[in-house]
Amino acid sequence: MNKIISASGQQRLLKLARYHLGAPVAGKAAETSNEANADISDNTPGNAKHQQLAARSGAPEPAGELTLAQRVSRRLQMQRERQQQNLEKTMALALEYCPERVSAQEVDPDWFAQYCELVLDISNSSMQQLWAKILAGEIATPGRFSLKTLQTLKQMSHKEAQSLQLAASLSCRSRQEQSGRIYFGYIRKPSLWQLLTGRSMALLNLSQFGLSYPQILNLVDIGILHNVEIESGELQPGQHFSWQFQSQTLECTALQRGVVLQYYKYTAVGTELLPLLNSPTHSGYLAALQQQLATVLNFK
Repeated sequence: MNKIISASGQQRLLKLARYHLGAPVAGKAAETSNEANADISDNTPGNAKHQQLAARSGAPEPAGELTLAQRVSRRLQMQRERQQQNLEKTMALALEYCPERVSAQEVDPDWFAQYCELVLDISNSSMQQLWAKILAGEIATPGRFSLKTLQTLKQMSHKEAQSLQLAASLSCRSRQEQSGRIYFGYIRKPSLWQLLTGRSMALLNLSQFGLSYPQILNLVDIGILHNVEIESGELQPGQHFSWQFQSQTLECTALQRGVVLQYYKYTAVGTELLPLLNSPTHSGYLAALQQQLATVLNFK
């Protein structure tokens, strides 16, 4: 067990910034007022959008008199400034998430160097929030987030992050296994009951709760979910389960044998990211899941 010291997470982050970045971190993320960094509205005319993008890239207007070398220098300087702004804003956000009590173990300097390099080009505010939570979590418990997780998150688009947010609202963990999972049905092995009722399986359509099958495939492609649908072992009568959906816990007991539950399982990367999302559990999904599994599981 790691020793706990009195230094707060904020103090640890300030120390990292001072020794590794050479500058302090502002207590609150400053909003950039520069028009070149302003969001481009969908209602902005095409020419205006083009001018804004050109300004961001450092390219001059057609009438500009800068030489090619000057344009290169300006573009590189603007890029460095944007990257520095992204890094400083993420650090400032992380300062707000840092816990009071942290492990005595220091953050791996190689991990932190990789983290800073990956954050440089993250300008989307919601993605910066996620990166800030990762740094705060790593400060609290060094080794919590792998470099593979950072690389996966770096490649994730804002749209993919939204898909992960939707998946998190349908996800749970169990006491038996901490990896996240999304239950969607069950299969009943051949039996007399199946012959009499004709029911061999029951499946939920997750798209009715916001998570479409293409989104699931996309999460598989980027390494968040395993690429196969997982089946539990065959349930035994009286077998007990405890599923944790955010702040709500479902206690259930198997009613009969010959039933296999089906679910999507998060990879190690997905399991590391899942606790950061804090997505409220979809109440409609939870009710539908209990209704669907009521014939094979007794819920308390």
